[in-house]
Amino acid sequence: MTTVADAQIDVLIVGAGPVGLTLASLLSRERLSVRVLEAHPGTSMHPKARGISARSMETFRSLGLEEAVRAASLPGEHVRFFRGANLLDPNAELGPPLSGADTPHTPAPGALCSQDRLEPVLLAAATAAGADVRFGQRVTSLSPGPSGVAVRAHPRSSPTAQDEQSHHAAYVVGCDGARSLVRAAVGIGLTGETGLARFLSVRFSAPLGEAMRGREATSYFIAGGKGGFLAVDNDTEWVYQYPVGAGVDVGALRADGGAITELIRDAVGDPELHLEIRDTMVWQMDARIADTYRAGRVLLAGDAAHQTPPTGGHGMNVGIGDAETLAWQLGAVVRGEASTALLDRYTVERRPVGAAVIEVSLGNSTRAYGIDDELLLGTGYPPSSPLAPGVYSASAELGRRLPHAWLEGRDASSLDGAAGQFRVVTGGADAEWIAAIAAAPLALPVGYVALELAAGSEGAGELAGAGAAVLSQLGAGDALLVRPDGHVAAHFPGAGDVGRASNVPGVAAKGAWLVAALSECLAGPVSRDA
Repeated sequence: MTTVADAQIDVLIVGAGPVGLTLASLLSRERLSVRVLEAHPGTSMHPKARGISARSMETFRSLGLEEAVRAASLPGEHVRFFRGANLLDPNAELGPPLSGADTPHTPAPGALCSQDRLEPVLLAAATAAGADVRFGQRVTSLSPGPSGVAVRAHPRSSPTAQDEQSHHAAYVVGCDGARSLVRAAVGIGLTGETGLARFLSVRFSAPLGEAMRGREATSYFIAGGKGGFLAVDNDTEWVYQYPVGAGVDVGALRADGGAITELIRDAVGDPELHLEIRDTMVWQMDARIADTYRAGRVLLAGDAAHQTPPTGGHGMNVGIGDAETLAWQLGAVVRGEASTALLDRYTVERRPVGAAVIEVSLGNSTRAYGIDDELLLGTGYPPSSPLAPGVYSASAELGRRLPHAWLEGRDASSLDGAAGQFRVVTGGADAEWIAAIAAAPLALPVGYVALELAAGSEGAGELAGAGAAVLSQLGAGDALLVRPDGHVAAHFPGAGDVGRASNVPGVAAKGAWLVAALSECLAGPVSRDA
């Protein structure tokens, strides 16, 4: 056996799906050395996850990827639901399209981009940012130690472990899916329900585009227990999701191309349809969450941490949110700006969000549901609740995402400035806050954003962004401290005691407030009841 050893890197990610690749780009932005190991020989050949929510698109926007992701997505007018007796049903019900660029709540509305088209975009970005992504590398073991984690992997083409490689990383993140080897290796358990449903997913090619012209959707629900179709391009590329009943030998069904062809023809409503089966996979609907997202130097993100029913399309998006929060926390710890206690905050913040979204998705599985592109805009961290109830509304409460508002000129959002780092946000240019940031002994760099909000015009109302009403309340001297993941960490009023080190007005007081607030952000977990 040949063993190849590499020098220690900062973070090793197991799994090169959407969450792992997004995390790789975010960690590279944190100036960390990153390696990704993926057992499969390349990016996904199956569409799998498809819905990209507004919150995930905001993350891609911060990485400069929004335009590329939209180019790989279906047109916005296709993002709606179809319900009928079969795919060709002339009386089928078509839901309304998802609201697009006119939404007042985000600069980056969601999109429908199947995973096989999304992953190449994310892979190109991760490698361009400096991440070392290696496909065909199956992790066989990992051994955490006091100063790092030893990981062994061998080429997928060599099951006898020839040419095994040894990797050493300060931290390992398991983004390796519901059957996570990483999670199992460190003994993290799962809580929840399993086997809620089972599906045969079939990717096939068929000339259905003309028949569906003017009735395009993203998800096609077929009555009578026949499952449904997922659009890849709404032309020739499709996915059929067939619900497999109890007692059915799914392995035998998967191997029977003739039976699958007849199932698809029946659900389409065309007994003579010419089609080509491209790929099949079997999956089951689970609703489970890891007991913790961290075991020492090993952390979990995405499906390795939570298995979310696909009803609503939130699973991948929650995982991208995991990556956004974990990236800045790992960056601060690896660079020595925070102690390892900061990583305990990751579970405290993200696990309740995962649990709340699982609950929403389980509810969707028992009823007809719609597309909720803005659900995760309401994500909150202590002391806020993990998910704001009801329809999203802009809020600058502690723990909530900074509201979106268009800035003067309408070519930038309040979310854009100093993305990826801590920043102080004020309602207008404030010389004292600028001086305080420059003079204070800060543990890490802090950016500054002065909001010059775009004015609404008669008849255009909300075009300035729904958050404008909230952010316009920032008076003279007022400021917000915003975390690298876009969540509000502290409020600084323009006058009076804020309960911190000093109530003496001026630059010195603002610097002291900032140092204290930043120290709290870099410390261990905060209770939701605090």
